[in-house]
Amino acid sequence: MCAKRLALALVTRVARRRYNSTSSLINVSPAAVEDAASLTITESFISNSEQQQLMKEVELSMGRKKYNFDHWDDAIHGYKETEKTEWSRDNQPVITRLQSAVGSRDLLLPHIHVLDLSNDGYIKPHVDSVKFCGRIIAGVSLLSSCVMRLQHEQDKHKWIVMLLPPLSVYIIRDVTRYQYTHEILADDVSYHRGQKIDRERRVSLICRTKPQSSLL
Repeated sequence: MCAKRLALALVTRVARRRYNSTSSLINVSPAAVEDAASLTITESFISNSEQQQLMKEVELSMGRKKYNFDHWDDAIHGYKETEKTEWSRDNQPVITRLQSAVGSRDLLLPHIHVLDLSNDGYIKPHVDSVKFCGRIIAGVSLLSSCVMRLQHEQDKHKWIVMLLPPLSVYIIRDVTRYQYTHEILADDVSYHRGQKIDRERRVSLICRTKPQSSLL
């Protein structure tokens, strides 16, 4: 085996090990195995009691907001959102844990994006603008399981489908951030490995790194 093929084989084995620990949660096309090494899912990142405490604060922050079915760039349907930089003493440890999973505090945007999707809400395929966020994004899932699909923009043979259970955290970085679209599937098309994943209300707490331009 030539050196180039050997190196590729080693990278592929590393990528497989990276997601094999959660292989039931991640379905990857053969062409995307190497790229899948740039994402992770950790189950039970928070406890049920932490979820309950977080939701109390989220409900207070959202107030009487109604679900929106229009978005400024037509990316989200059936959602409420807010940004929080201050959290209660009970919830701050979870936020700190999430931020630590992403990186050094000076690399992070100061706010946590709270996104509340209704039962029939969904997020269309899109790539986040590099003007507003950097190379890493992480999200804690609350209340309901959902299915996230990533699709390479140029090579349609490269796709990754992730089942995101409540209490879990996902982290997407580098190649899957910039070369793949990502979406949260609507309930009627919410399938993972051929199994229907019933969607209910889903809240996510999202932490992002700063845009690269702001770090120069």
